[in-house]
Amino acid sequence: MLCLYVQAPFAACRTFTAGWYRPTARFLTPSAAYGLILNVAGIDTRLPENDPAHTSRTPTTLMRPGLPKVRLAIGIPKNGAESPQLPGLHTIYQQLHNYPVGKDAGIPEELAKGRKNNITPVRREFLSELKALVCVDNNPELEDRIRRGLRGQWNRDRYGLPFLGDNQFLIDRLEELPWPQEAFWYERVRGTADQPPRPHTTRLTVWIDRADMSKTVSCLYAPAQQATSQIPEDAWTTIDPP
Repeated sequence: MLCLYVQAPFAACRTFTAGWYRPTARFLTPSAAYGLILNVAGIDTRLPENDPAHTSRTPTTLMRPGLPKVRLAIGIPKNGAESPQLPGLHTIYQQLHNYPVGKDAGIPEELAKGRKNNITPVRREFLSELKALVCVDNNPELEDRIRRGLRGQWNRDRYGLPFLGDNQFLIDRLEELPWPQEAFWYERVRGTADQPPRPHTTRLTVWIDRADMSKTVSCLYAPAQQATSQIPEDAWTTIDPP
């Protein structure tokens, strides 16, 4: 088993992206944690557009086939707290500029006086002060590659820097911690309709399929109310790429 500590001043885990509203999950998602550890391990998840397996008619970033299977658990480090300390949730507003096509798109070009004639306000959410534990299990070869990546022993396929959601959201700390560690582990919510909702229940993405969004997998999770060094069975998520 491998236990990683991740700390970042800002992060964003997009649950979906619309033109005017771009929300974030309330915590690090299993799909984002999976992408992060593969980046550290030097495993490129992207399928090049010129690859014969790229069947999309649009220039969409698809996932490369044959990615490693792994079991993940994510949690909020205890750090002396008696209850889960979630990262802050914030919103910024930006102007989305584009050049619309068609005579009825945007304002008349003569009124724009040479500037872009369609400006739309966009709401974007992000997290602050993210602190998370990511545990990796059931794949010793991947764990070894992650450890070598943390030491800077990457292979030639690795590119860029690890980030969380947006490429300007870089990580402050990413290190292996000795096991066990106390944390409020995010557990799968399997309650029935007659049970009260658990605090901080949220939907986290497990796998994102950009070619067919109906194949995207997401589940309800909630952090345990008591910190423990033993990871509950419902906190483990198996990611088995197609």
